[in-house]
Amino acid sequence: MGWWGSVKNAAEKTKLRGDIALTQRGITARKKRFGEEYFDVLTNDKQKSFGGIGVSVGTLAVFKKSENDDPMKIAFETCRDDMRCMQVRKEEHNKQLDVMEVKGCHTMPDETMGQNIRKTGRMFSDAGVGTKIRAQMALIDREMKIRKENFGLEVYDFAKSSDDKEKKGGLKGTISKALSSLSEQEKEIQKTIDVAKNDVEGIEGRVISMERQIAFLDE
Repeated sequence: MGWWGSVKNAAEKTKLRGDIALTQRGITARKKRFGEEYFDVLTNDKQKSFGGIGVSVGTLAVFKKSENDDPMKIAFETCRDDMRCMQVRKEEHNKQLDVMEVKGCHTMPDETMGQNIRKTGRMFSDAGVGTKIRAQMALIDREMKIRKENFGLEVYDFAKSSDDKEKKGGLKGTISKALSSLSEQEKEIQKTIDVAKNDVEGIEGRVISMERQIAFLDE
């Protein structure tokens, strides 16, 4: 290989390494999105109302029977407790907005010039406080999103796809029968896992392909 060929070879490998780094970020991003989807389906909370945060998940097939040796269940319960705390904080802010709505400036008299001035001042004050409270609620929403994303990173490797279970069980019919006996929520849970695993495997396949191209260029 001549000098110019070596330069082109090095440039191509540099480009491939950059593409690999970007693609690997995609793997992390997909696992984070899995955390959001997985938490919501575990709590049966697609409407993001968090009404299911307090429910028991101990009977779900995705968790082991023993609570002491199931890292996925431990991670979920820790995440659920964190989410509860954040939801309480958000509800407290929402109550503040409700109080402002009931006792806001619209309840003040405005018959005289002095009353009008005080009412206008209160209106601007309430608007500022309301904006601050809504900003704090938005930050809590962001904290919730990040917490669920981190949950995805924590439990992704523990989640088993239908294919993994089939390989472990050895008999496709037995696994299909077991899956058919799951509740609708458990089927949705398994579907969430399967889709995420398939997406990540596809991205990992692209990384492997680019790594092979680099190895070929090194020969």
